[in-house]
Amino acid sequence: MQQRSSVPAAVLGGVLAAVLALVVPAAAQAQTWGDVKGTLVWGSDKVPEQVKVNVNKDQAHCLSKGPILSEDYVVNPKNKGVQYALVFLVDATDPKKPLPIHPSLKAVPKTPAVIDQPCCRFAPHVGAMREGQELLVKNPAPVAHNFDIKGGALGPNENRLMPPGTNVTLQNVKSRLLPVSYSCGIHPWMKGYIGVYNHPYFAVTDENGEFTLPKAPAGKYQLVVWQENVGFVFYNAETKQRGMNIEIKAGDTTDLGNLKFQPKK
Repeated sequence: MQQRSSVPAAVLGGVLAAVLALVVPAAAQAQTWGDVKGTLVWGSDKVPEQVKVNVNKDQAHCLSKGPILSEDYVVNPKNKGVQYALVFLVDATDPKKPLPIHPSLKAVPKTPAVIDQPCCRFAPHVGAMREGQELLVKNPAPVAHNFDIKGGALGPNENRLMPPGTNVTLQNVKSRLLPVSYSCGIHPWMKGYIGVYNHPYFAVTDENGEFTLPKAPAGKYQLVVWQENVGFVFYNAETKQRGMNIEIKAGDTTDLGNLKFQPKK
């Protein structure tokens, strides 16, 4: 004869309901992911032209591949796309709050971020890297450079002479809201910036002003855009943050379209 449970059905039902109450919300709150893309475009009718910089040192090398052009505004005349702007995500209410990170993006890249110095200009002019990633500065040129990076209280603060063919590796570069600036004291027209982040949701706008943030956490966030001549491009008066409200769609691409860039008057 089958033995019946001595536990009343009402009690079993209550236990099952309690277990489901714990499991279902956890499943409902599971993090989902989506892609974000957009284009930063020049907001005025007249597109600025890059002008020749005054190359007054090492001209034989520096001008060996043509004139060096200013890079403070680099705008594609075909679509008005603005290059060399930093784009990144922060929490909707607190920019210091850590972001959820997709499992496939949690590992910090083992390959270093690179700043090169071909023909007396920095490449890239604006770059980006993860906290914990090494920063490799290269000088493949036949002339000396002076790499001067100013990281403020968080560092790094280095001012190194770089003879021809030498490299410098910087470690423990900390994340921050503002990018780190670097320059060359020997060739004063050389300058650049690098953003440092404790998550993978950042990009530098390309030659068409386009950017993509893959596998970003779904939900409401702030999209922050920084450009060297303007600083933070957008300001959210409601949250008093230096960004714009966006909502990332789960399992889909959130296309922000053209984001208008208003230059300084």
